[in-house]
Amino acid sequence: MGNSPKRTQWQVAVLLCLGISFSGCSMRIGDFTVASSKNVGHMSQKGDTISGEDCSNNILGIIPAGGPRFPNFKTAVDRALERAKGDVIADAVLWESEIVTILFNQHCFRVEGKVARGEFGKDKM
Repeated sequence: MGNSPKRTQWQVAVLLCLGISFSGCSMRIGDFTVASSKNVGHMSQKGDTISGEDCSNNILGIIPAGGPRFPNFKTAVDRALERAKGDVIADAVLWESEIVTILFNQHCFRVEGKVARGEFGKDKM
């Protein structure tokens, strides 16, 4: 006739385990007026919006699956600047995201902002 209490409890337990095993999150880490991995003096006008990302992937939480063991914000900034041929990211926003499953996990850092050029060798102290 209806589901037995044991069967219902088992179904709830399986659904809970599946829900927990396939989880992820994303959070905004911070905002910066200027972000760069280079020494910059004066900045030129802001340009197009750019983004860069660095991710690490692993299997079973411990076995690296290509790429770095841990993601790096500097690498994300460098990738964005290289793509846009810029020196500085103005109005930068940093993001961190994670996808966690039983078999495969991914951890990423992403930066977004407006590209700008800088004058080098004229740092003010």
